[in-house]
Amino acid sequence: MMDFAHTWPKYLTFALCIPMLPRCPEDMLPFMSAGLVFALLCCHFSPNKVHIATNVWDKIVIATNLFLTYISGRFFVEWGKQNIQSVDSLLELPWHQLMYPLCWVSVEETLFFLVHKFFHQPGIYEKCHKMHHKFKTTSAWTSFYSHPFDQLFAILWTALGPPLFQLRVLEIPVCAPVVTLWLFGAIITFTVSHHTVIGAGGHAEGSDHLEHHQKFNVNFGNFGYYDIANGSYAGKAEQREKNAAKDLKKKEYLAMRDEKKED
Repeated sequence: MMDFAHTWPKYLTFALCIPMLPRCPEDMLPFMSAGLVFALLCCHFSPNKVHIATNVWDKIVIATNLFLTYISGRFFVEWGKQNIQSVDSLLELPWHQLMYPLCWVSVEETLFFLVHKFFHQPGIYEKCHKMHHKFKTTSAWTSFYSHPFDQLFAILWTALGPPLFQLRVLEIPVCAPVVTLWLFGAIITFTVSHHTVIGAGGHAEGSDHLEHHQKFNVNFGNFGYYDIANGSYAGKAEQREKNAAKDLKKKEYLAMRDEKKED
């Protein structure tokens, strides 16, 4: 239930957008841009969101990285469109192409874990990735608050790289809806599922990535598989136990205070 409480903008975006997946390369970028704006607005006006204050500089950085995201999308479409196939209907999609995103997500998870962990190394962290960790509690908007180098290499091109390698280097064609499903799903999931949090009992709760922002040395990957193998996984259960312990201490303190007043 808690997962749905903070990820409903993602599911709503998917439900409304996926039936309208673009059929040709020219429609991919407008579709993804409009879908991302819709997801951001859903998160922004969500009644259960945690309010995160940002100053003018923060907003400039976020706007810059949103622009970099758009430009990267343009480059991707231009570089790969010779092997991005158009279709007249989603029913025309070859079934085997639906397996491609499974391959891409495996490669992307490996790249993201390695690059993200590398960016936490002393010296590299201070010059680049520390900027993204300004916010201990994150939101859909602050998912785009990072050093531009960080945004490009740790986020965007770990996701854009696998399908582009298939399209440009291996020259294996893929239908436009399949490519869009991967790119759109990756950015919306990163923005909403990983960074958006809600207020529960006075505490911020969200994904495993929230724990990463609060502890820094855990949950480097998206899904936790590499972190479990690496011994760096700390899940949401631990976060909820911590919140429960805080609530218990608060109740005990209030009870002791009331007893003293009565005496």
